Parts: sequence; structure tokens; C-alpha cells
Amino acid sequence: MQGTKKMGERGTAISFEDFQGTRNFAALDGLRAVSVFLVFSDHFGGIGWTRFSGWLGVHAFFVLSGFLITTLLLRERDSTGSVSLKAFYIRRATRLLPLYLLVFLAVLGLSHVAQDGTWEQMKAATPYYLTLLNELADMAPLHMTWTLGVEWKYYLVWPTLLVVFGTTLRSGLATVGFCLAALAMLGIGEFQWRLLLPQNYVGMLFGSGLAILMNSRRTFGLVRCLMSHGATIALVLALLVVHRRFPVIAGRIGDASAIAVYSLLIAMLIPALIAARTWVARALASKPLVFVGHRSYAMYLVQYTAAHAVIAVLPGPTIVGGTLLFLSFALALVLSDQLYRWFEKPITDWGHRWAKAVKQAALSKTPLPGCDAAGALRPGRNRSPL
Repeated sequence: MQGTKKMGERGTAISFEDFQGTRNFAALDGLRAVSVFLVFSDHFGGIGWTRFSGWLGVHAFFVLSGFLITTLLLRERDSTGSVSLKAFYIRRATRLLPLYLLVFLAVLGLSHVAQDGTWEQMKAATPYYLTLLNELADMAPLHMTWTLGVEWKYYLVWPTLLVVFGTTLRSGLATVGFCLAALAMLGIGEFQWRLLLPQNYVGMLFGSGLAILMNSRRTFGLVRCLMSHGATIALVLALLVVHRRFPVIAGRIGDASAIAVYSLLIAMLIPALIAARTWVARALASKPLVFVGHRSYAMYLVQYTAAHAVIAVLPGPTIVGGTLLFLSFALALVLSDQLYRWFEKPITDWGHRWAKAVKQAALSKTPLPGCDAAGALRPGRNRSPL
């Protein structure tokens, strides 16, 4: 989401009008930066870092994804009266798939040159990687892309549900509630199919639910209480406790429930990050963190390539723990910066222009009854967010 941000004049909480006028949530980019570092720490930091459960960072990404895509869909509905699924999928596909396929081909080529165990792993995993069923692939150099498979499935299902059942406040919250109830039933039934693990989708639904609440003047006030220094401090402390004591918490309530608690805390923190007067929001909106946040997707994809490069260039027992973590993170940032500047951003910008042209062409035509001109169902009888 790009553009400039308007802020209220007093206090830490912004007004509904300020939120609607915000196009760039810089602190959320900073949260991405922190999350990707947490993931690196879990993968490359050794025992000294794994006790912080950095892998939870992927669930922070899930919450952010649900919040941002739902906010964009609702704002499109508010500005044009309808949601174009075609334009949405153009934006998402050009944002995620080209870079993913480029890294996949590079890793596949490197594995072939190496002719070691990774080549056999990549050959076995390729059918899953190319169909975005990444969760079903066994261990391979790109096994961390299981999260991309999860997000893509959410992108396929959630916008369609939102459009079919309506984007009004009541219908949107009802859809979120129904989906959460369905996930809870799967969890109670100890459903363990890797393609649909409930804990992988609950965070995105929390993010989507928050977006629906914040998009309506009627319910925006419910979350303004979270836009304060006190609430921010409490939430950050709670998140630190969950990170540090996750095994203990999960031992008491189960992994899925503990992940749901973490995801809910992240969702509750987002309003405080949008209100840029909180100290956490100001810190996360700093230029270095925003810089890393913009490149976090590429960093996530190249993390193991960077780590293996560090190990190959600087072999020895000293390249472990914190040394490997920080060197891998730095190298991944350098690689990702080049990918972002010369590949990812140009294609993403082109995708947005394409999607905008598709939407404008659709709006210029006479829509069929009950549908917009792009073939998307109109989001309910009442176009108001209420």
C-alpha cells in the first residue's frame, strides 16, 4: 500500500478518517523486518537463538497478509462499488510468483551442478513447488516455501468468500466467524492433513477480521483502545513472553492454540503500529527497518542460498551460531536488494498497472445484473461498510 499518511492532531490514536486516508503503513514493513530476522535466527542462530522460537515470525507474516489484502479489497469496494477478483489475482500473482520462480530455477540449477543429495531432493519436490502445494514436499532446499503455499491457498479462497457472501460489516465478520469455527472443529478433531493445518490459517483470518472492523466507522472505535502507549507495551511484553516461553505454553494448551494466541496478539498490535505516535510504531517505521521490510520476501526465499554461500566461503567451526546468523542475514539482504530493485519491484509495479487497467476497463462497461463488469459478483446489496 503506497502513498502518504495523514495523522490526527492529538494523542496516539488516529481517527477513522485518518486511517482511511493512510496508504502506507510503514511500521508494518518494520514488523516484516523483525519477523524475517526471527525466522533467520531460528534457522541459523543455533541453540542460543532457537529458544526464542523465531519460527513464529511466519505467523506474524500470515496476520499481516490477511490484514493487508482484506483492507485493499474493502477499499476497492468503497471506491468503485465492487471487487474485481481478476485484478486482485493479477496483483498477487505478479507480486509473488515471478520472484519465487526465479529463485526456484536458480536453486534447481545450483542443485544440479552440485549433484549431491539436494539434487534428488529438488527433483522429488519440484512437482509440489510448481503447483504451489509446497506443504506436501519433503525436505528440500526450498522447504521454507511451504508458507507461500499456505498464503496462496488463502488468496484463492478468502477473496472469493468475501465477494460471494458480501463485504458488508455483518457479512464479513460472519464469514470470518464461520471460517474460524470450521478451523476450530478441524482442530478439535485433531485433523493433521498437511495441506490444511488449522494453525496455518487462523492468523490470516484474525488479520482479515481486524481489517473488517477497522474499515467500518461503527467498529473502528472498538480497536482505538489498542492505539495507546500502555496497550502497546502490554502487547509487546506478552509477545516476548510467548516467544521465550512458547514450549511451556504449548505444553499446557497445545501447539495450535498457542499459535492462535500469538497470532491474536500480533493482530491486536497492528492498530498501535498504524497509530504512528506509539513508541513501537516509531521504532518500526525507522528507515533501516522499512528498508529490510520491503526486501523481506526476497530475503525469505534466498535465506538458505545465502547461508550455504557463507559456509562455502568461510568454512570452519567458527561459522556457527550468531556468526552464521548475522553473516547470512547480511548476505541475504545484499542479494535481496538487487532482486528487489531490478526484478521484484518492476514486475510488481507492472502488475499493479495491469490490474488497474483491468479494473478501469471493467468499470467502463455496462455490468450484468448482480455482477461487476469483470464478472465479479457485487458484494451484497448494501455497498456501505455497515
